[in-house]
Amino acid sequence: MIDELETLAGRRDDAWQVPRVEGELLHQIALSSGAKRIVEIGTSYGFSGLFWGAAMLRTGGQLHTIDREEKKYQSSKQTFAEAGLSQVITNHLGDARQVLTTLPTGIDIAFIDADKKGTRDYFDLIWPKLRVGGSILVDNATTHRSELSQYVQFVRTLKEAGSAEVAVGNGLEWTVRLA
Repeated sequence: MIDELETLAGRRDDAWQVPRVEGELLHQIALSSGAKRIVEIGTSYGFSGLFWGAAMLRTGGQLHTIDREEKKYQSSKQTFAEAGLSQVITNHLGDARQVLTTLPTGIDIAFIDADKKGTRDYFDLIWPKLRVGGSILVDNATTHRSELSQYVQFVRTLKEAGSAEVAVGNGLEWTVRLA
């Protein structure tokens, strides 16, 4: 499925997905942290979800992935079923700001890969639900540096967090909750 989605991305004008190398890093982060609960904002067609889902099979965890577009919600749900990941991935259709309020606390990893203007709103909703030692990863830290500059400045000044850029793929701003 990963090869298929990677090929389809070149033919779709609305397939915003992480590069494969970044997906592989996300998978490793989930495995190394023993993540049990991951929240993804911005499912798109499910490319990054395949990497998260493969990790959830190994850790016994659950991915909650959110997208506001019906077409992408349906397509990713089918992709996850075909990949044998339905039991570890819950698809949510709707505005992430509303869906996030319904999710339980104890989030190990949150991956924000949606509209850049909403990044701080998503962070503010996730932060109280993120466990100490948990991570918030924001995609496009290098490719959308100017759009994310205020967010990056904000997270790097938090006393209860450590945050740094990881220049892999589109770039990630990786924020870890310290207290």
